[in-house]
Amino acid sequence: MKALSLIEIADAVDGEINNKVELTIDSISTDTRQLESGDLFIALIGENFDAHDFLEQAFAKGAKAAVVSADKDYSIDQPLIKVEDTTRALQDLAAYYLQQFSLPVIAVTGSTGKTTTKDLIASVVGQKYKTLKTQGNFNNEIGLPLTLFRLDESYEAVVLEMGMRGLGEIDQLTEIAPPDIGVVTNVGKTHIELLGSIDNIAQAKSELVQSLDSTGVAILNADDQRVKNMAQLTTADIIYYGIEAKADLKGGNIKTLAQQDQVFFELFGAGEKTEVILPMPGEYNVYNALAAAAVGLELRLDLEQIQVGLSNASLTEKRNQILSTAAGIKIINDTYNANPTSVRAGLKTLSQISEQRKIAVLGDMLELGTVAEDEHYKLGAVVAAEGIDYLITIGDLAAEIARGAEDNGVDKSKIFTYNNKENLVVKLKNIMKADDTILVKASRGMKLEEIVESIS
Repeated sequence: MKALSLIEIADAVDGEINNKVELTIDSISTDTRQLESGDLFIALIGENFDAHDFLEQAFAKGAKAAVVSADKDYSIDQPLIKVEDTTRALQDLAAYYLQQFSLPVIAVTGSTGKTTTKDLIASVVGQKYKTLKTQGNFNNEIGLPLTLFRLDESYEAVVLEMGMRGLGEIDQLTEIAPPDIGVVTNVGKTHIELLGSIDNIAQAKSELVQSLDSTGVAILNADDQRVKNMAQLTTADIIYYGIEAKADLKGGNIKTLAQQDQVFFELFGAGEKTEVILPMPGEYNVYNALAAAAVGLELRLDLEQIQVGLSNASLTEKRNQILSTAAGIKIINDTYNANPTSVRAGLKTLSQISEQRKIAVLGDMLELGTVAEDEHYKLGAVVAAEGIDYLITIGDLAAEIARGAEDNGVDKSKIFTYNNKENLVVKLKNIMKADDTILVKASRGMKLEEIVESIS
C-alpha cells in the first residue's frame, strides 16, 4: 500500500483526530487476528460483532492508529480518528486511495461465472499489464475496499469482482471503485429469496452497466437476453460476446478434452481467429473466456497474448477445481457456491469429462425462497439426462433432487439422501473406486469442502 499521512486519512473519511501526531500509514486491518504491527485498525461494527471491543488488543499488537465510532467514549491514549460510521469510513478511504492511481478498473458481476471470469480477465490482462485482482470472496462492501488497499505504484490494472445480495449494493461498490470496463456474465436465480424475481436480479446486476459513463465500455453476454438488454441503460460503448447470437467476439467448434480436463474452442474476434485450450473443464467456461478476451482487446492486447492468458489462467480454489486422489479417483471440487444454473453446468461437466462412472454429491442451494423445492426437484431430471451413475444428496432441499431423479427414471438403488456429512462420507467411500469422477457441489453455507477433504 502507498503510504498516507494520518491527517490525509482523516480528511478522506471526514473524521476528527484526537491526536494530530505526524504518522504515515501503509497497511490497514479490520481484524485483530490478522493485524500486524504498523497497521491502521478500522473498528467495524456488524450485526453480530463490534470490533471496538478489540481496540486495546489492536494497539497491543502494534497498531499505529485506529478509526473508531464518534458515538463511543475512549480512555485509551492512542491516535484515533473518530467518524460517524466506520464502515463508510473504510469505503471512503478506499475510494480516495484508488483516486491516487491512474489505471483501468475492470469490474465483473453476474449470477454465475463471475469469479472464473475475473480470474481469466486477470490472466489475460496480466500478459501486458501488472494486474491486481480480487482474492477469494472479497467482493462485497468490506472486501472490495480491502482489495483496493493492496494497490501500489507497480500495478497497471485492477480487476474487481462485484457481488450483491440486494438492490443498490453494486451501485454502492461502483461508487467506491468507478469502473472503466464493466462485464456482466449472465442473470440467473441467485439470491431470488432476497430479490423476489429474476427481473429484480437483472435490475441489480444492471447497476454495474448504469455506473459507466460515455468513456466506459460495457461487455455483455449476447446469448443472455436480460444481459443484452442492459445496453439500453448506458451511454458507454458496448462489446457483445457469445456463442449463439450475433456478437463482436464469438466462440465456436467447442470440444471437451476429457482426459486433460480442458476445453478447446475457436475464438473469433477483431477479424481474426485463434485456437484456445482452457485449463479447466466445463464448456460453459467458453463464455467466461470470451468476456476476458473482450477485455483484452479493449486494452489493446493482441489475440496471441489473449490466447496465452486464457491457456495459463490460475483459478480460485473450490471453483471447478479438479483433484486427483492416490486411488485414481477424479474429484470436481465446486463447493464454493451453487445455484440452479451452475449445478446444471456442473452436472454437464461431470458427464463430459468422466471416463467411467459418474457420481454426483449435491447439497442444498440456498436463498432460492419460494421456488427452492421446485428448483431442486427440476435438477433431478438433469441428473437423469446426464446419465449420472450415483446421486448422493445432503440437506432437506437437496433431497428434492433425489426425488426428481427417481421420478425421471434413475435407479432408486443408486440414489442416497443424507443430512449428516459423516454418514454420507462412509457411503461414498464404500461406493467410489478407481477411475470414478465425483462432482461435489452446493451453496457455500453447506461447507461441502469438508466432504472433499475426507475423500481426497
